[in-house]
Amino acid sequence: MTPEIHEIGKNFYLIKSKEKDFHRNIYIKKFVGPHGESINMVMDPGTALDYPSLSKATKELIGGIKNIHIIFLSHQDPDVSSNISPILASAPKAMVFTSIDTWRLVKMYGIPEQRFKPVESFKNDVLKIKRTGTFIQFVPARYCHFRGAYMFYDHESRILFSGDFMAGLNTKKDPGIYANEESWEGISLFHQIYMPTQKALRATVDRIGLLSPPPEVIAPQHGDVVAGEFLAEFLTRLSSLSVGVDLEEGLEAEKESLILALTSFMDMLEMLYPEVHSSLLDTLTHSGDFTTVFDVAGGTIKGVKLIPSSAIHYFWKALAGSSPEETHDELRGMFISSLNSFGLEIPPSLKEEEKKEGSIDLTKMFG
Repeated sequence: MTPEIHEIGKNFYLIKSKEKDFHRNIYIKKFVGPHGESINMVMDPGTALDYPSLSKATKELIGGIKNIHIIFLSHQDPDVSSNISPILASAPKAMVFTSIDTWRLVKMYGIPEQRFKPVESFKNDVLKIKRTGTFIQFVPARYCHFRGAYMFYDHESRILFSGDFMAGLNTKKDPGIYANEESWEGISLFHQIYMPTQKALRATVDRIGLLSPPPEVIAPQHGDVVAGEFLAEFLTRLSSLSVGVDLEEGLEAEKESLILALTSFMDMLEMLYPEVHSSLLDTLTHSGDFTTVFDVAGGTIKGVKLIPSSAIHYFWKALAGSSPEETHDELRGMFISSLNSFGLEIPPSLKEEEKKEGSIDLTKMFG
């Protein structure tokens, strides 16, 4: 199957993997000189699953993998780096550009050190490609989510490849590649689970704010490409989002209340709707390509990885997707009652649905 290639900026291309819930984005940039000569770069080249698509895309764009010159790795995770050995074997001129911290781990793939160039070695993190006269900039994204994480800014197209920063699940119903308001849910969920602290997010947002000229597009390794009004809006939201260890501080009591409320609801659900109970448990414990939001053991919810309001929203989405539409009104009422019993705030989305009359399709609302 021929991969879809999306040009998101001047000679800057996106190839998406096909997973429904949580896909990978691989990017290719062609730096073209005045006489047509080019330096070709691939960013976070993915896994063995992506190699066939990458091979076909590079053949169409740059004449094949053999013509890759730079492989940029934002961090070391296998979903972004495990393709690196076969690419290097097919691209004799290619060099790996990444941080020293990332190299310390990806060299375990057996990559020769002479094919590695640390991004920290460039003065002011800026590299001028002499053959084309273009500039690229390596931007630290420390602890987002890895100490050695880096982003890459292409001044020519004003696109910031951000790695896992601004990445998200696929929560947007629109199949297009660009983010809209529905994308925020997936971005928020991803960052709450995978980013360590709000402080790290703010520091990365601040570094992006210092780029000149400012980026017009943020291209993450998962999820939707962010541009237009959503670029500044989502950066602002991320700078104030509680994530990781922040969620363990000051929210313990509310989380405990939520777990009690969910346990009470699940007990009632098992009595009244055993098939829905079974389906919901399966959904909560097997979340496709993404990590589980709830810690479930022995059919019981033991922990939650999100802030309570996000967890409630995610739980209802899972419940609505695990039950027949004709039961949604009653199940919503049961769920709200359980939350009220333990003094938990009802998210606005559930409150709004509660006020509506007639049949309600919550699966359409939440995706």
